[in-house]
Amino acid sequence: MKATNSPALSSLTSRTLKVVGVIFCSSFLLNSIVFFLPESSMPIFSRAWQMTLTSQLVDRGIIPMIGIAFLVTSSWVESNYGGPQEKRPLVLDLRFWAMLFASILGLVYLIMLPLQLGNTNQELQDNLNQITQQATQAEAQVNNQLSSPQYREQITQQQNQLKSQLSGILSDDKKYQEALVSPQVPEPFKKLLKDSKANPKAVDQFLAQQAEELPTKLLGEIKTKKDQLEKEARAKSRNISWQIGTTCLLLAIGYIIIGWTGLKSIVMQPTRWE
Repeated sequence: MKATNSPALSSLTSRTLKVVGVIFCSSFLLNSIVFFLPESSMPIFSRAWQMTLTSQLVDRGIIPMIGIAFLVTSSWVESNYGGPQEKRPLVLDLRFWAMLFASILGLVYLIMLPLQLGNTNQELQDNLNQITQQATQAEAQVNNQLSSPQYREQITQQQNQLKSQLSGILSDDKKYQEALVSPQVPEPFKKLLKDSKANPKAVDQFLAQQAEELPTKLLGEIKTKKDQLEKEARAKSRNISWQIGTTCLLLAIGYIIIGWTGLKSIVMQPTRWE
């Protein structure tokens, strides 16, 4: 008989596979117990706890599947190369517990799928509501600031400073020409200088227009920031739903197929894996 078919080597192979499979499955179960214990700042069964637990279990979902594969292979090696096998009750058959474990995991991941999608959607709605609330508060602050006497006084001071600066440049032709050709002077300021040279009232018209457009500009910046944050929140929620949802669905299908077909095979042929 070849060495590869010897009962001793078959027993060693089967035992090694069995030990590795048990370690994989046990490691997952022990980690799952730790995952069920939330942090002190995270109440148990809260949405944050559920999302964290689901993410942890999905990330490690392939580990017990590998362990089950080792256990099944161990039973196959033992059955085909280990000599005649005595009939054993199902409760003493490691294959039965492996397939039962796979079936339970399949149901768990199947239940987690809609739960995770619902929690992710609710989390998105909460984030959108928070963004809207922050934007509303910012708009109220801007409106209050624009209507306050202190702000109007500050705007008046800035307008007077600009008028004084323009008057000083316009009264000196040399400074005027230097300002027009200087690369450090902004183009809008150069245009204002030219307009003021031709029309003394151009400064007042410019300042009035700026004061009129300022609320729209500030509120527009708030809306742009709000739209950007909402877009980022939706993209993040979509990515999480796709990543975790798809993985959870695949794990559920895989474990259900492995568990249910395995249990059916064991019940029909409890002493041999074929």
